[in-house]
Amino acid sequence: MGPTHAAAGMLAAEIVLGASHAPPIYWPIGIALGAVAGIIPDIDHPSSFLNQRLPLGSTAGMALNHRHFTHSIVATILFSLYLRWLWPMVPEVLINAAVAGYFSHVLIDPLNPEGDQLLWPLPWMFSFSRILPYPLTFSTEDRMEIVIFRNALWLMVILTVVRPTLI
Repeated sequence: MGPTHAAAGMLAAEIVLGASHAPPIYWPIGIALGAVAGIIPDIDHPSSFLNQRLPLGSTAGMALNHRHFTHSIVATILFSLYLRWLWPMVPEVLINAAVAGYFSHVLIDPLNPEGDQLLWPLPWMFSFSRILPYPLTFSTEDRMEIVIFRNALWLMVILTVVRPTLI
C-alpha cells in the first residue's frame, strides 16, 4: 500500500542521507524524494496512487504487469540513470536518496506472498513467504502490514529524523 511504501522510501532516504553525512538542508528534500520514489514502482497497478493521478498512469497500468519490470533491479538502475540525466545539477546525495526510496519498494514487496520479479527479465517471482512464516510475511492490507509494519516504519522515520545518530 502507498503509505507503507512511502514510509519505507523515507526511511531508506534517511539512511542514505545519514550515511552520506548530508548537510541538514538536504534532509527535507531527500526524505520527500524518498517518499515519492517509494511509491513509483506501483505505477504498474491500475489502482495505485500515481496511476490514478498521472496523465499516462492508466496507460502504464494497462501496459505493464504488476510487480514485474517496475519492481526489479533493472528498473531501479534505469530510474537512477534517468534521474542523473534529468537532474544533472542536483547533488548526488539527493539522487541517491530518491533511488534508495525506489529500491525500498522493490525490497519490501517480497514480504508479500505474491513477491516481485526482482531479476526481471528472468521469469522468477521472489517472495520471502516461502521461507519466512507469518507474521514476518503478509498480504497487502493485512492487519500485520497496516497495524504493525507500517507503524514500525513510521516510528523509525520519526526516530531517525529526531536522532540521526541512530542511523
